[in-house]
Order: sequence, then C-alpha cells, then structure tokens
Amino acid sequence: MICKQCGNEIAPDAKFCGVCGAPNEAPQPQQFTPPVEQPQYAQPQYDQPQQYADPQYGQPQYGQPQYGQPQYAQPQYGQPQYGQPQYGNVGMEDTKERSLSKQILIFGILGISFACTYYLSFLGIIFGAIALSKAKAYGNAGYALTGRAKTGRILGMVGLILGIVLVAILVIVIIIAIIAAASYSNYYNYYY
Repeated sequence: MICKQCGNEIAPDAKFCGVCGAPNEAPQPQQFTPPVEQPQYAQPQYDQPQQYADPQYGQPQYGQPQYGQPQYAQPQYGQPQYGQPQYGNVGMEDTKERSLSKQILIFGILGISFACTYYLSFLGIIFGAIALSKAKAYGNAGYALTGRAKTGRILGMVGLILGIVLVAILVIVIIIAIIAAASYSNYYNYYY
C-alpha cells in the first residue's frame, strides 16, 4: 500500500506510516458473520365457536329440533339380505393353493397311516413319495410351505422313511423264513 500523505510504501497490516506517521486509512478486511435468525413459531389458530341464533319463537319444546343444532337422520331398516358369506377376494390362485395344500396333507396322512401297518408298509412308501412330490410342486409354484402343506410334507417324509424301514424288516423276515423252511425240508429229506 502507499501512504496518502507522503507516498511511501506501507505494509498492508500497518496502522501508521513508518515515515510520516500518518494513520493508515486502508479498509481492513472484515470477517463475514451470517445473521443469526431466530426460529419463528406460529401461534396456534383456534376456530371461533359458532354462535347460534336464539330462536324467535320462545323456548323449544322437548322432541322438537333446536335451531342451529345438527339433526340426525333416523336409520332406515330394510329387509335383510341373505346369501353366501363373502370372505375377501378369493381368486383362482387362492383356490389352487388351498387345493394343493389339502392334497399334500391327505397324502401325508395316508403315507404315515399305511407305513404303520406291517404288511401294507409299501403303500406308506408310495403315498409318502406322492406327498413329497406334491410339496415340491407346491414350493415351485411360489407358495410358502406353511400350515397344512408343511404338516403334510412332514407326515409324508415320516411315512416314507417308516415304510422303507418296515419293508426292509419284512423282506429280511421273509428271507429268514424261506431259509428256515428250506433247511427244515432238507433236514427231513436227509434222514428219510
């Protein structure tokens, strides 16, 4: 900066000229401080109570409407409508899902029922396998295995496993019986 009195150069942050002593009138940079705004809170607005005009005909009688007050319509009772109850929007998908879950449960029950019988346990294997295949198709259709479908799948799996075990035991018993019968007949043929 240059002094306005003597023309000598002055440091920009000096307050006086070093030669003549004149005050430096250079504008000092001011820091900008944004104004602080106080939040404005709105005062709640309340509705004015509605003023009703007094009736001009004296006191109201009981059972007659009062002026300025709401009147309520009497309910109209008609004949009741009878028909089938509506339980929401039952679409084709819901019907298909219910049908599949019902089939899974039925085949699961049949599978475990026949698997528990000793001589018909092979039917438990068949019905258990059908229940599991229907449960797989149910899952592939995008339905979640819950409720009847899950129960039928579990029953079908237990029926399949129990049926396999009992059929294996039955086959072993039949083989042992055949071997025993053959050795018994050979025993008598050998000594006669």
